Amino acid sequence: MFRNLLRPDSPLMITMNNITDCIFLSLFWILGCFPVVTLGASFAALYDASYRGMRKGEKHSWQRFFHVFRTNWKAGILPTVAVLAVFSGAVFLLIKIWNAAVAQQISFMLFAAGAFLSMLILGTVSLAFPILSRFENSFLSLMRNTILLGFANLPRTLLLGILNAAAIFLCARYVFPLFFLPSLAALIGSLLIEPMFKPFMNPEETAD
Repeated sequence: MFRNLLRPDSPLMITMNNITDCIFLSLFWILGCFPVVTLGASFAALYDASYRGMRKGEKHSWQRFFHVFRTNWKAGILPTVAVLAVFSGAVFLLIKIWNAAVAQQISFMLFAAGAFLSMLILGTVSLAFPILSRFENSFLSLMRNTILLGFANLPRTLLLGILNAAAIFLCARYVFPLFFLPSLAALIGSLLIEPMFKPFMNPEETAD
Protein backbone atom coordinates (compact mmCIF):
# COMPACT_ATOMS: atom_id res chain seq x y z
CA MET A 1 0.00 0.00 0.00
CA PHE A 2 2.67 2.49 1.03
CA ARG A 3 4.77 1.47 -1.94
CA ASN A 4 1.88 2.38 -4.25
CA LEU A 5 1.47 5.74 -2.53
CA LEU A 6 5.12 6.58 -3.18
CA ARG A 7 5.04 5.72 -6.87
CA PRO A 8 5.93 8.79 -9.02
CA ASP A 9 2.57 8.57 -10.84
CA SER A 10 0.46 8.16 -7.70
CA PRO A 11 -2.04 10.95 -6.87
CA LEU A 12 -0.17 11.69 -3.64
CA MET A 13 3.20 12.15 -5.34
CA ILE A 14 1.70 14.18 -8.19
CA THR A 15 0.03 16.47 -5.64
CA MET A 16 3.26 16.83 -3.64
CA ASN A 17 5.21 17.61 -6.81
CA ASN A 18 2.67 20.24 -7.81
CA ILE A 19 2.84 21.88 -4.38
CA THR A 20 6.64 21.91 -4.56
CA ASP A 21 6.56 23.36 -8.06
CA CYS A 22 4.05 26.01 -6.98
CA ILE A 23 6.32 27.18 -4.15
CA PHE A 24 9.61 27.13 -6.02
CA LEU A 25 8.23 28.69 -9.21
CA SER A 26 6.79 31.51 -7.09
CA LEU A 27 10.20 32.03 -5.46
CA PHE A 28 11.93 32.02 -8.84
CA TRP A 29 9.38 34.58 -10.05
CA ILE A 30 10.15 36.86 -7.09
CA LEU A 31 13.88 36.66 -7.81
CA GLY A 32 13.25 37.34 -11.50
CA CYS A 33 11.28 40.48 -10.68
CA PHE A 34 14.01 42.12 -8.58
CA PRO A 35 15.75 43.87 -11.52
CA VAL A 36 12.29 45.31 -12.46
CA VAL A 37 13.15 45.44 -16.20
CA THR A 38 13.07 41.62 -16.22
CA LEU A 39 9.61 41.57 -14.65
CA GLY A 40 8.02 40.71 -18.00
CA ALA A 41 10.37 37.81 -18.65
CA SER A 42 9.72 36.54 -15.12
CA PHE A 43 5.95 36.65 -15.66
CA ALA A 44 6.30 34.89 -19.01
CA ALA A 45 8.47 32.18 -17.45
CA LEU A 46 6.12 31.74 -14.50
CA TYR A 47 3.07 31.35 -16.73
CA ASP A 48 4.72 28.90 -19.10
CA ALA A 49 6.31 26.76 -16.39
CA SER A 50 3.17 26.70 -14.23
CA TYR A 51 0.96 25.75 -17.16
CA ARG A 52 3.24 23.08 -18.56
CA GLY A 53 4.32 21.67 -15.21
CA MET A 54 1.06 21.60 -13.26
CA ARG A 55 -1.58 21.38 -15.99
CA LYS A 56 0.23 19.47 -18.71
CA GLY A 57 2.19 17.30 -16.30
CA GLU A 58 5.53 17.98 -18.00
CA LYS A 59 8.67 17.33 -15.98
CA HIS A 60 11.50 19.76 -15.24
CA SER A 61 9.27 22.80 -14.75
CA TRP A 62 12.11 24.61 -12.97
CA GLN A 63 14.39 24.22 -15.96
CA ARG A 64 11.51 25.37 -18.15
CA PHE A 65 11.20 28.55 -16.08
CA PHE A 66 14.83 29.50 -16.57
CA HIS A 67 14.76 28.59 -20.26
CA VAL A 68 11.79 30.87 -20.96
CA PHE A 69 13.31 33.60 -18.78
CA ARG A 70 16.63 33.53 -20.66
CA THR A 71 14.86 33.43 -24.02
CA ASN A 72 12.60 36.42 -23.33
CA TRP A 73 14.42 38.76 -20.95
CA LYS A 74 15.52 41.17 -23.69
CA ALA A 75 12.25 41.03 -25.62
CA GLY A 76 10.37 41.60 -22.36
CA ILE A 77 12.00 44.91 -21.39
CA LEU A 78 9.87 47.26 -23.53
CA PRO A 79 6.60 45.42 -22.78
CA THR A 80 7.50 45.59 -19.08
CA VAL A 81 7.91 49.37 -19.25
CA ALA A 82 4.65 49.74 -21.20
CA VAL A 83 2.64 47.48 -18.87
CA LEU A 84 4.02 49.16 -15.73
CA ALA A 85 3.14 52.58 -17.14
CA VAL A 86 -0.43 51.53 -17.95
CA PHE A 87 -0.87 49.72 -14.63
CA SER A 88 0.52 52.63 -12.59
CA GLY A 89 -1.67 55.11 -14.44
CA ALA A 90 -4.79 53.01 -13.89
CA VAL A 91 -4.06 52.61 -10.17
CA PHE A 92 -3.39 56.34 -9.77
CA LEU A 93 -6.64 57.30 -11.49
CA LEU A 94 -8.63 54.73 -9.50
CA ILE A 95 -7.25 56.09 -6.22
CA LYS A 96 -8.13 59.66 -7.28
CA ILE A 97 -11.68 58.58 -8.19
CA TRP A 98 -12.03 56.73 -4.85
CA ASN A 99 -10.88 59.75 -2.86
CA ALA A 100 -13.30 61.97 -4.78
CA ALA A 101 -16.14 59.52 -4.10
CA VAL A 102 -15.31 59.40 -0.38
CA ALA A 103 -15.30 63.20 -0.30
CA GLN A 104 -18.72 63.07 -2.01
CA GLN A 105 -17.39 65.06 -4.95
CA ILE A 106 -18.55 62.36 -7.36
CA SER A 107 -20.95 59.43 -7.23
CA PHE A 108 -19.78 56.00 -6.09
CA MET A 109 -21.32 54.72 -9.31
CA LEU A 110 -18.54 56.53 -11.15
CA PHE A 111 -16.01 54.76 -8.93
CA ALA A 112 -17.69 51.42 -9.68
CA ALA A 113 -17.41 52.17 -13.41
CA GLY A 114 -13.75 53.09 -12.92
CA ALA A 115 -13.11 49.87 -11.00
CA PHE A 116 -14.77 47.85 -13.77
CA LEU A 117 -12.63 49.55 -16.40
CA SER A 118 -9.52 48.98 -14.26
CA MET A 119 -10.24 45.25 -14.09
CA LEU A 120 -10.53 45.15 -17.88
CA ILE A 121 -7.24 47.03 -18.24
CA LEU A 122 -5.49 44.74 -15.75
CA GLY A 123 -6.90 41.66 -17.46
CA THR A 124 -5.75 42.93 -20.85
CA VAL A 125 -2.18 43.79 -19.84
CA SER A 126 -2.01 40.44 -18.01
CA LEU A 127 -2.17 38.77 -21.43
CA ALA A 128 1.02 40.39 -22.70
CA PHE A 129 3.52 38.10 -21.02
CA PRO A 130 1.71 34.79 -21.62
CA ILE A 131 1.65 35.85 -25.28
CA LEU A 132 5.37 36.63 -25.05
CA SER A 133 6.02 33.15 -23.65
CA ARG A 134 4.14 31.40 -26.45
CA PHE A 135 4.49 33.45 -29.65
CA GLU A 136 7.16 35.48 -31.40
CA ASN A 137 6.18 39.15 -31.76
CA SER A 138 7.84 42.49 -32.18
CA PHE A 139 7.09 44.99 -29.42
CA LEU A 140 4.39 46.77 -31.42
CA SER A 141 2.85 43.49 -32.58
CA LEU A 142 2.81 42.21 -29.00
CA MET A 143 1.01 45.30 -27.75
CA ARG A 144 -1.49 45.22 -30.64
CA ASN A 145 -2.18 41.50 -30.23
CA THR A 146 -2.57 41.89 -26.47
CA ILE A 147 -5.24 44.57 -26.90
CA LEU A 148 -7.04 42.72 -29.69
CA LEU A 149 -7.04 39.42 -27.80
CA GLY A 150 -8.25 41.09 -24.62
CA PHE A 151 -11.16 42.89 -26.25
CA ALA A 152 -12.11 39.87 -28.35
CA ASN A 153 -12.57 37.88 -25.11
CA LEU A 154 -14.02 40.47 -22.73
CA PRO A 155 -15.66 38.11 -20.19
CA ARG A 156 -12.46 36.08 -19.80
CA THR A 157 -10.38 39.26 -19.73
CA LEU A 158 -12.53 40.70 -16.95
CA LEU A 159 -12.26 37.50 -14.89
CA LEU A 160 -8.49 37.48 -15.43
CA GLY A 161 -8.30 41.06 -14.20
CA ILE A 162 -10.31 40.22 -11.07
CA LEU A 163 -8.15 37.15 -10.42
CA ASN A 164 -4.91 39.09 -10.68
CA ALA A 165 -6.26 42.03 -8.68
CA ALA A 166 -7.18 39.63 -5.86
CA ALA A 167 -3.72 38.01 -6.04
CA ILE A 168 -1.98 41.40 -5.94
CA PHE A 169 -4.09 42.51 -2.98
CA LEU A 170 -3.46 39.32 -0.98
CA CYS A 171 0.29 39.35 -1.65
CA ALA A 172 0.59 43.05 -0.76
CA ARG A 173 -1.60 42.73 2.34
CA TYR A 174 -0.28 39.53 3.89
CA VAL A 175 3.12 38.85 2.23
CA PHE A 176 2.99 35.11 3.02
CA PRO A 177 0.94 34.33 -0.13
CA LEU A 178 3.93 35.52 -2.18
CA PHE A 179 5.48 32.11 -1.55
CA PHE A 180 2.79 30.23 -3.50
CA LEU A 181 0.09 32.52 -4.90
CA PRO A 182 1.95 33.85 -7.99
CA SER A 183 2.27 30.37 -9.48
CA LEU A 184 -1.21 29.38 -8.35
CA ALA A 185 -2.70 32.52 -9.94
CA ALA A 186 -0.79 31.78 -13.16
CA LEU A 187 -2.15 28.23 -13.12
CA ILE A 188 -5.75 29.37 -12.59
CA GLY A 189 -5.24 32.13 -15.15
CA SER A 190 -4.21 29.55 -17.73
CA LEU A 191 -7.78 28.18 -17.59
CA LEU A 192 -8.90 31.55 -18.98
CA ILE A 193 -5.96 32.25 -21.28
CA GLU A 194 -5.41 28.94 -23.05
CA PRO A 195 -8.86 28.95 -24.73
CA MET A 196 -7.94 32.39 -26.13
CA PHE A 197 -4.72 30.95 -27.56
CA LYS A 198 -6.33 27.83 -29.01
CA PRO A 199 -7.42 29.32 -32.39
CA PHE A 200 -3.84 30.44 -33.08
CA MET A 201 -2.07 27.17 -32.26
CA ASN A 202 -1.49 23.89 -34.08
CA PRO A 203 -3.78 21.00 -33.06
CA GLU A 204 -0.88 19.03 -31.59
CA GLU A 205 0.05 22.01 -29.39
CA THR A 206 -3.43 22.21 -27.92
CA ALA A 207 -3.82 18.49 -27.26
CA ASP A 208 -3.46 17.45 -23.64
